[in-house]
Amino acid sequence: MTQSAPLSALKRLLDDPSPVVRKAVFDGVKAAGTEGVLWLENLTTNRKLGVHAKSLLTQLRTSESATQIFLQYIEGGKIELEKACLLLERAINPPLSENDYADKLDRFAERTRELMAEPADVKTKCHLLCRVLFGEEGFRGAQQSFATPEASLLSKVLHSKRGIPLSLCLIFLLVAQRLGLPVEPVGLPGRFMVGVFKGKEPFYIDCYEGGTFRTRAEVQLLLRENHLPADEAFLLPTSISQTLARYCRNLVAQFEAQGDSEHSRLFVRIHQSLEKFTDRA
Repeated sequence: MTQSAPLSALKRLLDDPSPVVRKAVFDGVKAAGTEGVLWLENLTTNRKLGVHAKSLLTQLRTSESATQIFLQYIEGGKIELEKACLLLERAINPPLSENDYADKLDRFAERTRELMAEPADVKTKCHLLCRVLFGEEGFRGAQQSFATPEASLLSKVLHSKRGIPLSLCLIFLLVAQRLGLPVEPVGLPGRFMVGVFKGKEPFYIDCYEGGTFRTRAEVQLLLRENHLPADEAFLLPTSISQTLARYCRNLVAQFEAQGDSEHSRLFVRIHQSLEKFTDRA
């Protein structure tokens, strides 16, 4: 982003502790509108100024600027699942901070490590992670709230511990990443799961059913019983961009069910951008 002269001047003042100067910086960035917020977003990785930029962003970030940052991020190439989920949720919850995800996910990972006794294979470690998330922490499939955005948005699910298949799988995946486990998203029709494809036979974990382990044959049978296609392609890992696109489709349907056309249209827009990205990938 080309930096305007007023913003260049504000950069030199960003770490000034004076309340008067800080207010002037705040007012200057606010007057710059979306351009100013995007400028601050780009400064969050600056070693010296990042903490000050993040502090201002909690007050200045808007839905529009957050949406633009998310779209810029997915256009940039390599996508990290956790960062993408955070940026996506900020489109409707602009003040959301990194700690709203990281603190809880870090705690779940640390508790799982406490239970591990090496040597242990991947399946055993996944069982331990299920014990932590679905046993000790009590994460469950949402029932009454299934059709609401709160069952999809990760910050809400981390608080309520009730989610739809995709949101519960995302939490499992993000903790598994911290543990170095080769768990991947699997975009089955009607029931998102996670899978491990290392070794002779893959296995699947149904997070909506409390972390139930399933074989390939059991997953295919489940699909047939629900009159869904059991094509081999559906049992393979799903890309991050495809996972995010499904996340958006869920939110579109959930906001429509609530009569919230504004947010429904927002996620239609984001979904369309993700689909274009997926087509080019």
